[in-house]
Amino acid sequence: MAVLDPARVTTRLVVQRPAPVIREVHRPTRFRAVAIALVLLGYFARLVWWRLIGRRDPVARAMALRTLLEGFGGLWVKVGQLLGMRRDLFSDEFCDVLAELQDRATGFPFEHARAAIEAELGGPPEQFFSEIDETPFAAASIGQLLRARLRRGGALVAVKVRRPYINQTMLADLRLIRRFIRLMIRLRVAPTFRWDDFYIELDRTLSEELDYRFEATYLRLMRKNLRRHGVYVPKVYRDCSSQSVLTMEFVQGALMADLLRLQHKEPERVAAWLVENDINPRKVGIRLFNSLARQVFEDNLFHGDLHPGNIILLRHSRVALIDMGSVGWLEGEFLRRYLQLQRAMAEQEYAKVADLFLLLAPSLPPLDLEPAKRDLVRFLRSWALRAQSDRIPFSQRSVGYAYGEMGRIFMRYRIGATWTFLRINRAQITLDASLQALYPEMDYFDLNRRYAEQANRRAVRRVQRKTNLLKRLADVAVEGVGVLKGASERNFFEIEWLRKRARVLELGPTKAAMFGVLVFNTLLLAGLAGLTGLTLLYLHQAQADSFLSPEMRAYLRSFPILPREAWWGIGAGVVVVLWQVIRMRRRLAQPDIALPDGRNR
Repeated sequence: MAVLDPARVTTRLVVQRPAPVIREVHRPTRFRAVAIALVLLGYFARLVWWRLIGRRDPVARAMALRTLLEGFGGLWVKVGQLLGMRRDLFSDEFCDVLAELQDRATGFPFEHARAAIEAELGGPPEQFFSEIDETPFAAASIGQLLRARLRRGGALVAVKVRRPYINQTMLADLRLIRRFIRLMIRLRVAPTFRWDDFYIELDRTLSEELDYRFEATYLRLMRKNLRRHGVYVPKVYRDCSSQSVLTMEFVQGALMADLLRLQHKEPERVAAWLVENDINPRKVGIRLFNSLARQVFEDNLFHGDLHPGNIILLRHSRVALIDMGSVGWLEGEFLRRYLQLQRAMAEQEYAKVADLFLLLAPSLPPLDLEPAKRDLVRFLRSWALRAQSDRIPFSQRSVGYAYGEMGRIFMRYRIGATWTFLRINRAQITLDASLQALYPEMDYFDLNRRYAEQANRRAVRRVQRKTNLLKRLADVAVEGVGVLKGASERNFFEIEWLRKRARVLELGPTKAAMFGVLVFNTLLLAGLAGLTGLTLLYLHQAQADSFLSPEMRAYLRSFPILPREAWWGIGAGVVVVLWQVIRMRRRLAQPDIALPDGRNR
C-alpha cells in the first residue's frame, strides 16, 4: 500500500510544538493503591463539604476531578473519559470538562525505548531504522511516540513504544477500581450506572490499549474502509511492530486542534492558510459527519475518540484520522435497531424514535413508561426546531446535546443507558468540537437525510454488482416491502415491548420488597454504628483506649463495668443479629416471581 501523496500535505500551521519533559521511570511501589485511595477519599470529602456549605458548582467539581485523574495518569484517564460519557447522570458542564481530559504525560529516557525495541523486534533500533529521534514528540501514560525513518524504503514513521512497568501499574489500578465497584454494588449506590458494565468496558479498553497488536489491526481495517470515504489512515508496518512497539506512517499535516486554537488568536492568518491549502471548512465538516455515519452504519467499525487532536487536515479539504487505540463496533441486533432509530430521526417520526430508544435500553423498570415516551417525543420536537435554526448556539443544536438530554429524561424514569450506545455518543460528542468550528450552521436533519439518500444509492449499487435480478422483480419486491413495512414494524415493537416487560416482571422485586430492603439497610447501618460504640466501650474497659480523646474516655466511664463473660455474650448476640439482618436483606432483594419448579429467580 502506498503512503500519503506529498501533494496532499499542507503547509506548516504550527512551526514546532514543545517536546514532552523527560523523566526517569520507576517500578510502582506497593503503596500506590493506598495513596490513590487516600487522595480519592479526600476528593469525596471535599464534595461532601461543598454540599454542606451549599456550593453546587459542577465545573469546579469536574476541574478538581480532572486534575486528580490526570495526576494519576494511565487507567484513571480512561475512567475520567468514561465518566464524561455519562451525560444522563451528570450535567453538561461536568461532562464537558471531563471530555477535555487528555492523556498527557512526561516522556521516558531513550534507553528504555531502545531496550523495548530490541526485546520486541529482535534487534537494536539501528537494524530497522536509518535514523530515530531520541526525544519523543508526544507522550501519554501508556507510551510515547518517536519520529524515525525506515531503513528499508526510507519512509518517515512514528514509532510508539510502551512505557516501562505500565502493565503492573495499570493492572494494580484495575484491581483497586474493581474493589471500589464491588463496594458500590453492595451498597446499591446508583444502580442505573450499571457498575459491572462500566468495569467490563474499562477492562476491554485496558486490554486493547496495552497490546499494540490490537491497534495495528484496527489501523489496517480502518485504512481499508475509510479510503472509500475519502479519509486517510496511516499505514502500519507489521514487520516493525509487536505487542509493545507499533510502527506506522508519520502523517504530515495540520492538527485540527491547532486550527481550533489559532482560529481565536490569529483568525486572519488561519483564513489565509485555509485559502493557501484549498481547504473549505464546511466541506471538511460534512466529510467528517458522513464518514462517522458510514463507519457506524455501513462499516460497523468506528473511531471512538474523534477529538481534534486525532484529526489531521490535508490539502483540498481532505482529512486523515490517527490514533486507533479506541475503536468500537456494534452487535448485529443493536446495529439494526440503531439504524432504524436514525432513519426515524431523519424522517422525524418521534414516537418511533422513543420506542426504539426504549428497546436499546439494557433493561426497563417496572413502571408505566408512557410518560417517559411523551417527555421524549416532546423534547425531540423542540430540539428539531432548534437544530434547524442557525441563530441558536451550536451546543444546543448538536446531536451530542440531544443524546445527553434524552439520557437525562430516561434517568428520571430509572431507565439506564447501554455502554454500547455511550461509545457512539462519545464519538459524536468529540467530533462536535470540530464541527462547531468547521460548520457552525450545520442542520443535522438535512445532513442526515442526505446521508440516508447516499447510503441507499450505495446499497443499490452493491446489490446491482452482486445480482442479476430483473428490474421488474426488484420493483415488485420494493412494492411488497412498502405494503408489509407498517405491519412488520408494529409487530416488531409489540413483540419487543412484551419481551422487555416480561423480563422486568420476571426479574423485578415488588415495591414491598424494595421497602423491606430499605428498612433492613437502615437496620444494618444502625447495627454497625452500635457495634462501633460497643467496640469503643470494650476497649475503654480493657484499658486499651489511649487513642481516644479525654472527653470520649470521660463519657465512656459513665457506663457500668461489665464482666468478660458478658462481653462474650454481647459479641455473639451482635454477630447473630447482624447475620440475620444481612440474610433477610438478601432474601428481600430477590425477585418474587417463582418458576414452575418452585424456585425463585
